[in-house]
Amino acid sequence: MTFIPEARIEARAAEFWQRFSLQPGFDVERLLDDLELGLSWEQIDGGGEEGDILGQLLPNQGLVLLNERHYERLEARNGAQRRFTIGHEVGHWILHVPAGGLGASPLFDGVRVLCRDGSRESIERQAEMFAAALLIPQDVLTNELPPAPWSGWSSLHRPAERFVVSRTAMQIRLERLNWMHLTEDGEPRSGPAPKAGQGALFAA
Repeated sequence: MTFIPEARIEARAAEFWQRFSLQPGFDVERLLDDLELGLSWEQIDGGGEEGDILGQLLPNQGLVLLNERHYERLEARNGAQRRFTIGHEVGHWILHVPAGGLGASPLFDGVRVLCRDGSRESIERQAEMFAAALLIPQDVLTNELPPAPWSGWSSLHRPAERFVVSRTAMQIRLERLNWMHLTEDGEPRSGPAPKAGQGALFAA
């Protein structure tokens, strides 16, 4: 597995915002057109213990497939999951396919790449990081959050709607940026998680 620094993934996604003049909630299908990638829906078998297959990338055809078997899930909440899945496949194209640009290494046979929900494989984690950085760039996100300190799920609701992503995707993005943590009661709170014995420093 070829290691790609997270900072490089973030920078590559940021280039897209400048190159294509993207805005929060941008049209991901228009982005596919700009990248000369096709999009289609198809019934894709598989899933189970390894995770649901939400989409696929067919590198040799320059085609992203979405799984019709999960149509309702992909289209729920203004298509938040569909947008993330497409962003994920774009990540594979840019990071792992030589023709895509960065082309770190051909990590698959060139026929198809499965996008499994919840997969912990390194190649999937890289694509997830790219999708998050593409859909929720940190320099734009910082202007969409309430002034710190903040707490409560309602603080995530507005930016999630603004970027047209799920609340879970927004939570994971903020946690990875170290901009929020969950309290012992499971409530979002701004800032990194307190170190052991320092909880009082982060009290609301």
